[in-house]
Amino acid sequence: MHEVVERILKASIEEFSEKGYAAASTNSIAKKAKVSKGLLFHYFKSKENLYIECYKHVLSWSKKKFEEFAKQVKNEDFFEFIKKWGLQKITLAIENPVYSKFLLTVTNLSPKLRAIVLGLIREALLDSREILLEKIKSVKLRRGISEEDALKFITAVFDGVANSYLDQYRDKPEELLNNLERIMVESDKLMDLIKFGILDREPQQLHREV
Repeated sequence: MHEVVERILKASIEEFSEKGYAAASTNSIAKKAKVSKGLLFHYFKSKENLYIECYKHVLSWSKKKFEEFAKQVKNEDFFEFIKKWGLQKITLAIENPVYSKFLLTVTNLSPKLRAIVLGLIREALLDSREILLEKIKSVKLRRGISEEDALKFITAVFDGVANSYLDQYRDKPEELLNNLERIMVESDKLMDLIKFGILDREPQQLHREV
């Protein structure tokens, strides 16, 4: 990628992350990137297009990180894969907080721009979902539960937990990294809850047999 374009994208992601789309200033972006405003618009045409290209850039980074992770743990079963990816997402968010914060700016966009970005997100998730759906095929699911529904539930649970930890340790990331072993233990407990539920099944089974 052209070095000037890289500078503009970096400055733009920082600006959008800090101020959100509406309040972000192309003047500030040009100043941070050390380019003229005219050159900025020469490459990106409009503020909206600049934001979209930033989102593509960050999604591409996220996808690359997931693919690298998937190769590293390709022999893990589905549940270990999901658990470790949840921890990896926490680590990545701490190592690159600007990207993580930028991804959340989608919540405050206009309906039109949000629709475009959500389309980009769905497209970016296709490859990762294919990997996860292939993994979950090895799991014996309860009758009536589809692989797609199981995947949605499990990823939603671990995404929620990861976001909870990031909120809890937002101002002390080093402490979070030091507590990853404890978080791993808690993740094991959570995975057991997902696998086996929270109810004692024996009384129900006895009642049915009577």
